[in-house]
Amino acid sequence: MRRLAPSTRIVCGLIVFASCLVAPLNKLLGMSLICGAVIGWVLLCGVPRKSLVGLSLYACVLFLPLFLLTPWITPPHAASNYWFAAAGVPLEIGIRGAGCIFICAATIAILDFAEFGKGLADLPVPRTMAILIMQIVHQTTMLTNETGRISSALRMRGLPSKFTTRLRVLTALPAIWILRIMNRAERVAVAMDLRGFEAITRTTREAISFWDVLAVAAAILLLGATITVRWVDGL
Repeated sequence: MRRLAPSTRIVCGLIVFASCLVAPLNKLLGMSLICGAVIGWVLLCGVPRKSLVGLSLYACVLFLPLFLLTPWITPPHAASNYWFAAAGVPLEIGIRGAGCIFICAATIAILDFAEFGKGLADLPVPRTMAILIMQIVHQTTMLTNETGRISSALRMRGLPSKFTTRLRVLTALPAIWILRIMNRAERVAVAMDLRGFEAITRTTREAISFWDVLAVAAAILLLGATITVRWVDGL
């Protein structure tokens, strides 16, 4: 996927993400489509094995607690096995949510900040929306880096070993984090104003290659297949 144009990577990622949202999980064919789409997209994007482990742990932490709500879930349809049908609701949410996490992470992995901006500029996206998206991505990256710097500073200065002291430090972190981010955002905004910075610059579009067309066509076929399976399942 890194050989394709940045705009093609963004479009393919969005289409695969939409396919993950549309695919029905109550049938074997729908489950096969979503699993195949996620695995294929991750392999095509070349996500490192270490990142896959981290994403799997994050998905487990995020969605496994949903199974604690199983006793209070009423299945949408009457079933012979009530508990199995009730557990199917958080299971469907977890599988679909985990698939979306992997697709988003894989798409981000094949785009750096400059390529993402160039890809948005090549797409027919309104200028205001493109600038807003770029700022969201930029601020998210900045927040992630700032969190890493705060963690490194705490480790270098020796985080207290007592549990109550650690808990007190953790509760104070949001205030420290917000203050640091606000100060940094103000400095960045002043620098951008002084330099006349524009997040999106309209440049000449790259020529669309055969592989770009093939990749987008394959993604559209995947989306069409998932929509067809969902439509047939609803009949």
